[in-house]
Amino acid sequence: MCRSLRYCVSHCLYAAMTRLEEANREVNMHSSVRTENNSLDRVMASKGMRHFCLISERLVFFSLLSTAVLGAVCWQKSNGIFMSVFLIVLPLESMAHGLFHELGNCLGGTCVGYAVVIPTNFCSPDGQPTLLPPEHVQELNLRSTGMLNAIQRFFAYHMIETYGCDYSTSGLSFDTLHSKLKSFLELRTPDGPRHDTYVLYYSGHSHSSGEWALAGGDVLRLETLLDWWREKNSSFCSRLIIVLDCENSQPWVKEVRKVSDQYIAVQGAELAKVVDVEETDPPHLGDFTREWVEYNCNPDSGISWFEKGRNMKAVYGVSKRWSDYTLHLPTESDVAKHWMIYFPRITYPLVHLANWFCGLNLFWVCKICFRCLKRLKMSWFLPTVLDTGQGFKLVRS
Repeated sequence: MCRSLRYCVSHCLYAAMTRLEEANREVNMHSSVRTENNSLDRVMASKGMRHFCLISERLVFFSLLSTAVLGAVCWQKSNGIFMSVFLIVLPLESMAHGLFHELGNCLGGTCVGYAVVIPTNFCSPDGQPTLLPPEHVQELNLRSTGMLNAIQRFFAYHMIETYGCDYSTSGLSFDTLHSKLKSFLELRTPDGPRHDTYVLYYSGHSHSSGEWALAGGDVLRLETLLDWWREKNSSFCSRLIIVLDCENSQPWVKEVRKVSDQYIAVQGAELAKVVDVEETDPPHLGDFTREWVEYNCNPDSGISWFEKGRNMKAVYGVSKRWSDYTLHLPTESDVAKHWMIYFPRITYPLVHLANWFCGLNLFWVCKICFRCLKRLKMSWFLPTVLDTGQGFKLVRS
């Protein structure tokens, strides 16, 4: 058993060094493109290094514990070889445990994104999107291309895995969007667990109540989207961030604040209805995306969301449990699956012991009180800038 533990520790260190080497290679490969943001910790977070470290930490801990116990039981102060080996192995295992512990605590979670752009600024009397007149096609295409480039820049800058960016001037049918969103919401990391954060971006026509206007007279309501999310996220603790660049995003921002069973956030914009064209240009779809992406991708952008007289204001809302969110911790099935793939069968009995020990929470009362205080703060004093922990922020004017 002890030999197996030593082998597992060596394997953990070897696998960790392999992943670190891959991450460092990617940093060097793209350093000329994004030097200011393409840091090693961001690359490791995007590769799911945190999940690997949290699981490996448990095994290294039991190896360290077994070394200390066996050293105490078999203590031989007159044996120089025993003392030398003990004083070499114990610090090495302590350093390995410290490495995995620190990486598991400081690295961020994984994130995946999907964008839908349906550029329709004109609608028929019944409220459905129609094709634009020829004189507006070129302007619309330029604006839509700018939106796609901006959101792709946002995904690349924050190392968000891109599921896809769909663009359609004639709209998407409900069935097509349903299929794409369900595939997006069930994406997983290469190691098996779900992503920590899912970012969904939409720009296009919407009704006054916030529904997305789809082809064929169909609509997508927030309740429908949340039902799909609950179906895929029922036994997990991932979160969904919806970014809207449309005329009527405020209803979804208000409605998401009533959600109490999921971690959901909606970032939207409020476009001014009446604008003095002599002083400033009227806002268009895509303006919010451009400014929001610039704000989150350029620390020196100088964009202020709080200045008076803005013809476009940012708004966001979060669900009631948003402040309770923590990054995904390995579950019993995650640890068992990881153990079966990477470690010998003789170490399997340690799985249950590791899960039991790491599941202990001796400060559960303090945790509950702290959670209640954070909920009250989020509901009464909603911050103007909310850090998502993924490198980008939600803002309100």
